[in-house]
Amino acid sequence: MENGGVQSVERIFSLIEVLCAHPKGASLQTISAQAGLAKSTAHRLLASLVTLGYAVQDAYTSHYRLTMKMFELSSGIINDMDIMAVAKPHLDKLSRRTGQAVHLVIQDGVDVVYIYKAEAEEDSAGVHMTSHVGLRIPMYCTGVGKAILATQSYGEAERVWHKSRIRAITNRTITDFSAFVEELKRVRMTGYAVDDEENEPGIRCVALAVPGMNGRAEAAFSISGYAAQMTAERLESLARIGLAARQDILRDLGWK
Repeated sequence: MENGGVQSVERIFSLIEVLCAHPKGASLQTISAQAGLAKSTAHRLLASLVTLGYAVQDAYTSHYRLTMKMFELSSGIINDMDIMAVAKPHLDKLSRRTGQAVHLVIQDGVDVVYIYKAEAEEDSAGVHMTSHVGLRIPMYCTGVGKAILATQSYGEAERVWHKSRIRAITNRTITDFSAFVEELKRVRMTGYAVDDEENEPGIRCVALAVPGMNGRAEAAFSISGYAAQMTAERLESLARIGLAARQDILRDLGWK
């Protein structure tokens, strides 16, 4: 492919990524600015996405948003994942039992990607967490990321750390590798990880890896809630419930 073709593909995907961040739609000005493209270029590429059925322009606001056709492309991959099909009913039950939001993620390089979210009923009347299906976040600053890395080798954890852009997302984020290694040791001992407002202020969670038959995990789930409600006692209680749910998932996967 010639350079011009590569550049067009890069620009199309930059637009798609911006649109993913604005599920309710965004203006041409916002999209072009966030994608780093001239308005004329963004308008031309958006028109192509609309023509192909991957985006739609609202007749009243003129905002653009992605259509379900884009979701259908990714759902074909997700539907083929045993972990998704097997874990979903258990995670729904876990959310109902605990009254907390429950997330399922898979590892993708040095990040985790949210592939399922069971929304807590109690959140419907309050402020929603920023998490959503399709969200990509670094492994080093998340409970689910730490839970997954705790099942992998020291070398793999070191690789992920050094390939990540380490920064203090909150004042609780671990930014020292030695401290991070010690945290992974604690996760191995207890069987679960804790995100103590390390990725999102005001949010704590318990996270558990879902290992394969060889003991190595590339997926994990978390039980999340507002920090004020997630006391040490509450976290321990949720961890016990989560460990039981993981056993049920592994049983249904035929791995335990």
